[in-house]
Order: sequence, then structure tokens, then C-alpha cells
Amino acid sequence: MIIKDFLTEYFKNGGVEKNDKILLHSNLSELFKITKRKGFTFRVEDLLEFIIDYLGQDGTLILPSFNFDFCTKKYYSCKNTISKMGALTEKGRLKAGENKTWHPVYPFTVFGKIPKAEIEKKNYSALGKESIFNWLVENNGKISILNLNDQNSMTFYHHVEELLGASWRVKKIFKGKYETFQDDIIDVDATIYVRDLEKGVKTDVNNMEKLLWSKNLYKSNIKNSNKGLRSIFSTILKKEVETVIKSNLGNKMLYRIKN
Repeated sequence: MIIKDFLTEYFKNGGVEKNDKILLHSNLSELFKITKRKGFTFRVEDLLEFIIDYLGQDGTLILPSFNFDFCTKKYYSCKNTISKMGALTEKGRLKAGENKTWHPVYPFTVFGKIPKAEIEKKNYSALGKESIFNWLVENNGKISILNLNDQNSMTFYHHVEELLGASWRVKKIFKGKYETFQDDIIDVDATIYVRDLEKGVKTDVNNMEKLLWSKNLYKSNIKNSNKGLRSIFSTILKKEVETVIKSNLGNKMLYRIKN
């Protein structure tokens, strides 16, 4: 077996198909351990190229390129602010050039088939209806997670919380300098739907993850395990989170109050 055959089987068993539109959260450590044991060696950029090629011309790869420094340093550069979401996302940021969404805290790097206007949209609210999450749902895309638990990956939950105005979160505006791809520096206001710290809210989605596993909604190459690749349709995930919030179960499934 060659590395391409192994990765093809790995991603297919993890719920990723040709022509899929996926948002991929990743930690590469476990995958590199597996490939090393099998005698394979490859670079992060090789994996990125494989995923783009595997998804094909009609597929879409979205990588989180989040960096929270804007909240404190009040400065963001479209060209130079690095992604702090792992090695794959930083390689993606460097390769994608201007194919990156607008928000200075929650930008996404995008490859493949997606309208240019969707990438260039100024989504002043990080995770609301103008964010790329909405496009993913409208196009029946998937959330894929590689070797991470939901607690450390599933930003999509916050998208649904914002859409429904979840009571345990509040909108907060962050102001700062924004350097565009054209080297212009402008003043911007960027909104994030943050935890209500005055109420002592702490994100805790472990039970939500357990619910998804119990309903067999994740397709995974390692069942009931965070070690591996798993995927879920964004439309299904949205409905599940909406049901939890509308049933007033958020404090059991999506957050807790710190003692």
C-alpha cells in the first residue's frame, strides 16, 4: 500500500467523500504516528495537497485560521497574522493567499469550489448568519474532525448559539487596526458572541459530543473515539444543537456555570 491509498481509505472511512464540502479541524499527531508505524513519511504540505486533490474540483476544503490576538493587541494583518489552529491550518493559510474570509479573530482559509463573494463577505459577526458556517449548511457540507474532541474543535456549536440568541452568550465588540491584503490599514469593529462571564459561563460540550455518538451521527474510522477522523453533516448537526437549545438543555449539553 502506498501513502495515497492509505490516506484515501483513511478519509473515506472517516466520512469524507469525493466532491464533499468540508470544514476540517485537525491535530496531526496521531495520524503521523500511524503513518510512521506503517513506514510512510510525508510532510504537512503533502497532506494538504492530498486533501485538496481527493476532494476534487467540485469539493471544498475550509480550514479554521483563528488567532485571538486581535482581542488584546488590537491589530490584524490579512497577510501576516498566523493561524493558531495547528500545522495544517497554517500551511493552508500560506498556500491560499487571499482565499481567506474577513473576520480578524475567526477567519477561515478556503480551497476549491465556493463563490468568491462568499469569501470576500465582511462578516462583522464572527459566527453568525453571514459566516461561512451558513454557506456550509446551505450546501449540505460536513464538519470533519481529526484527532480532537468536540470541546477543542466544534466551533459550529457557537454558530447555532448565535443564530438562536442563546442566553448564556453575549455579543461583544472588539475594535482595532486591520491591515488588508492591499496593505491598507483601517479601523474595524468585529463582533464575537462570547460566553457571559458575569454569569460564570464555561463552555462544556462533552455531553453534546456523547449525544452525537450515541445517535450514530458521526461517521468515523475509529468508532466512539476522538483518535481518528470523524465527520457529520452540518445540516444534521444544526438540527441537533437547535433541539438542545430550544429544549432548554444548554446547561447540560453546551455549557456549565463555574462554581
